[in-house]
This record gives sequence, C-alpha cells and structure tokens, in this order.
Amino acid sequence: MGDSNNQNDEVNETSKTTTTTTTTTTTTSNDNNNNNNSNSNSIHDFTLFESFTWGQKIYIELDESSMSTSDPEYQKQVKSSITHFFTASMNVSKQQIFSKNEELEDIRTDSLKYLLIPYYLSELYLKITGSDRIKFLRTSKQKVLTFLQECERLKLIDKEDLEIVHREGKSDPVNRRNELISRNKRNREIKDKLAYTVKKRIELLKAAGKDSSEIEESDTGDEELDRQFSMLLINEAIFKAIALLETIEIELPMLQQIEVIKEQNGGIVPPPKLSTKGSGIGNFQILPDGRRIALDRVFRPSHILPTMTPQEGAEWDMHHGGMVKGKGGKESEAKEKTDEELDAEDDDDEKLREKRNWDNYKEDNPKGWGNSLRR
Repeated sequence: MGDSNNQNDEVNETSKTTTTTTTTTTTTSNDNNNNNNSNSNSIHDFTLFESFTWGQKIYIELDESSMSTSDPEYQKQVKSSITHFFTASMNVSKQQIFSKNEELEDIRTDSLKYLLIPYYLSELYLKITGSDRIKFLRTSKQKVLTFLQECERLKLIDKEDLEIVHREGKSDPVNRRNELISRNKRNREIKDKLAYTVKKRIELLKAAGKDSSEIEESDTGDEELDRQFSMLLINEAIFKAIALLETIEIELPMLQQIEVIKEQNGGIVPPPKLSTKGSGIGNFQILPDGRRIALDRVFRPSHILPTMTPQEGAEWDMHHGGMVKGKGGKESEAKEKTDEELDAEDDDDEKLREKRNWDNYKEDNPKGWGNSLRR
C-alpha cells in the first residue's frame, strides 16, 4: 500500500477548483458571521491559520450535512474546502512548519493540527462526484498515504496498524477479525478521551469568555490540554485513514478493470455471457417485478389455495395409481359384468329365496302331519 507524494499532481488537481470556489468562500464566511476576510481578493491571500480554519469549518459542516453528495451546493462546498486546505498546505511548505529532522516533541502545540491537512484532503476528494472517479480515488490515496507516512515518521502509528498499512494482498479472515476487534477497542478509547477533552475545553473557553462553538480552532490557554486535544484528533484521524485506505484499495482496482473492459469493447461494458453448461442447481426463474407479486398477494388467505377440483384430483390419483377401483385385489382385476349377467344373478337370488322358504315350510309341516287317520 505505498505511493509517492507528487506535489505537481496536487497543484493540477486543485488549481481547477480555485477560481470556482472563491465566491463560495465569501458566502460561507457571511454565513458564519465573520466578515473580516470575506472581501479578500483571493483565497491565496489567506494566512495559514485562516485557510486551515475555514477549510476545517466547511469540512465539519459537510460531515454533519443532510444534503445529498450529488447536490450542486454540496459539491461547491467540497471544492471550496479543498481549495482552503490546498492553500494551507502550500503555506505549510512555504513556511517550513515541519522539518524531517524534528521529532514529535519538537513540534509546537499550535502547529500540530496542520498534520491533519492531507487527511482532510483525502476525505474531501472522495466526496467529489463525477465521471472521473478513478482520478479522485488516486488523489485521495496519495493524500492519505502522505498523512500516514508523516505519522509513521513521528511514531504515532501502532505496530498493528503499520502492518495493515504496509501489507500486500488480503489478510487471513481470522486475523482480519482480530484486527477489527483490536482497532475498534482502541478507537473507542480515543473517542471517550476526546469527548472528555472537548468537555474540558468548552468549560475553559466559557470561563475565558470565548466562543465555545469554535472548539476546533480556539486556544484555551492550557497548552497541555490543547496539545492533548490535537493529539487525540490526529489519533482518531489515523484510524479513519487506515479504513479509508482499505476502501480505496477495494474500489480502485474494480474501476480500473471496468475501464479496461470498456476499452476492449468500444467504450461500453458488454452484458455478461451466460454459460451453456448446466450449473447443477436446477432451473429457476427471476421474476421481473417483485412489487407485482406483493400486490397479487393482497386480500389472499395465508394458506395455499387449491389448484384443482376434487373430481380432477381424483382423476389424477387414479391415473397415477394413487386410487384403485373396486375392492382391490383379485376382485378388482375381474371383468365387469353386463346388465344381462346382473339380471340373471337377480333371478338366481329369487329362486334361492323360494327354495329356502319351501324348505322352511317342510320343516314346519312334516309329511303326513295333516292325515288324521294315522294319529
């Protein structure tokens, strides 16, 4: 995960937005009731503190805004913030605020916040919408790497996070899970400390009669508290920067692959080719309109409705062997009798009945029973 920083690319990327955002900066300053610098001829005339403060203020407003990122006003504010931070970055280089030979303890407390400029720019470039997404992703990656490299030089990044930054390829799922748990735990601790520090700063600013709403840029007079606040902001930005870098590493190769496919197919992405071989998962149908299905189910009972009449069901069972005619067994295999055979059986029953009646009569009246001469 390593790219070199290129100052010329930074100039080319941001100079395009400088002209269009000068007016926006003036409007923003009016909205924040600060007219001291709103009539400045150029944003580049701002001091380092002014350009950083305005860029940070617009960035926070964008982060808390409910506007859509595709809103023209939102995009205008994004470019305005980028221009302010770019101006601040140029002033940092011009004034040599940071030296490669100095350590963290050598940096002045009021200068620590300027370490966040590349991080803010990396976040802002990702907020820009447009067709040239790859260009903005590359610029954002360059900025976030610049920020992480400077933090690494000042020994602000933990060993675990450094392994993520310098890792090539994907990590093992188990290790990835452990990394996320560890990072979330440390990030939660930093957020708790930051919330406590902000509370203390607000108390000191109110006691000094200063505007507590300008918590980011105001000095409380307590250098130790101010330095702790800046360090916590940097530590929080490190966690976000690593997550941002991982996101870019996923999205950028995908978009680059899409561009290669477009170049090979006349500027368009062809539809996916369906395999002629069976997938082994059986036939299925993708319904075009799930809403239509939901509407069809309105006013229908929860149970499954019948799909055929009882007669049709009986015929289906008889056809598939689920129902047997007759009594079953050998009797069901015998041929059906005709009407004449059935009539003959009825006659036989009648003769059998008469014969039984005659036998009963003979038993009741023995032979010679009525001859009185034999008594």
